[in-house]
Amino acid sequence: MGVSIYIGKNTDKEKRYVELKENEANHITFLGPSGSGKTTVMRALAEEIFQNVPGALVVVIEQKYDKNKAKDLMDFLTLVTKKKGPNFVKENLQPLLQYYNILKNDGVLHGKPGDFAFGWPNYPFTLYPPFPGDKHSILSWHGLKPKAFPVKRIVFRPVRDLEAIEKDNHCAVREGKVRYKDVDFDFIARLAQINRNTIYGRVIRQAWDLEKKRDPDELERFGYEWERKYRPNSNVPSTTLLSILEVCALLRSDTIFSKNRDFTSELSTDVINVIDFSANSELSPAEEAWIFKHLVMYIVTKFVRFRNTPVFFIIDEVQNLLQHPDGKKALDKLNREGRSNWVNIISGTQYMYGLPAFLIYGAAHIGIIGRIASADDEMLLRKVIRDFHRIKNPKVKSFTEYKNVKPWLKGRGWFSFDKMYTERIYFRPPQSL
Repeated sequence: MGVSIYIGKNTDKEKRYVELKENEANHITFLGPSGSGKTTVMRALAEEIFQNVPGALVVVIEQKYDKNKAKDLMDFLTLVTKKKGPNFVKENLQPLLQYYNILKNDGVLHGKPGDFAFGWPNYPFTLYPPFPGDKHSILSWHGLKPKAFPVKRIVFRPVRDLEAIEKDNHCAVREGKVRYKDVDFDFIARLAQINRNTIYGRVIRQAWDLEKKRDPDELERFGYEWERKYRPNSNVPSTTLLSILEVCALLRSDTIFSKNRDFTSELSTDVINVIDFSANSELSPAEEAWIFKHLVMYIVTKFVRFRNTPVFFIIDEVQNLLQHPDGKKALDKLNREGRSNWVNIISGTQYMYGLPAFLIYGAAHIGIIGRIASADDEMLLRKVIRDFHRIKNPKVKSFTEYKNVKPWLKGRGWFSFDKMYTERIYFRPPQSL
């Protein structure tokens, strides 16, 4: 059993599809420099999978928002109003008109849609032709129309009002919470900058990890019990107890924690799930990696093994997660699960050299967006892709040639099917913003 998803057209304008098989790991790795359209292609694949793989859980790891998207939407609205009149806009584009008024009145708090703004139809792509002088738009050339998708966005320690994030992305937004009981000592040690070699550090670790007293109230009681046991005659609180109480206060005040709620309960196969690691969320890179690991462990247990659900992770800038041990463990887990279950990693990166072998040698397919940016990656891909000679990296001899070639490369490149057959591809554009 499997499904075919549309990936784009080749140079002969023939449609190309990728076969996703249930009994195989269908990992896809995309390589492309910043601004090449890598994220745009991955957004399009997320849409394809959501529409064509019944019951799939689609999870997107987003790294940033894009202010230009709001401007593109407003430019589109201005043009349509000029060509078809305000009555047409009121009747057919009411949500977009309301967003325009929001930006007009408050463009400081708003105007920051995410890289994966599935809630907005991709109106701007109805304006741009795929080739100079072409009468088609990019979308119509591929036989597509603008479309919004059901999406749920999860934000951690939000730095903006959730309502503003909702308006920008035209979707449901939830504040991400992590249950105390799911957090290990390493997480809170980094958060509270606990020195493991101190007495209070060892006491907290004993309470939190060994005795599973994973709640600030229980940890506080444990601290007082320790004080009574080891300092029974003291009338003054020890520095150990005060340090424990300080950690408890920090845990209570941090909005990411909850006694009962966990962000994983928000996941659904009825929507595209966006985990917002952009500037909307106040997270350190290590915390992002831990949250990703926690997410993976939950999905593997609850969706893959228990429900036998096909799972697709779309991970933008995957190299960021790989800088931390938790991120490496989680990605390795996904790779291993993909061998026997329908678990798939679709990842994007600016460079391949130095990435884990399973993202390169273990990927079923490799896509190159725009061009190969480094000599190291070119050498690596020569070893991996059997017909690498088909790939022609653009060579420019003047600044004028460079200016002409760069826009032409965006959203185009090469796709290596099973690393056996490589073809020039005009990648499928996204129907959403």
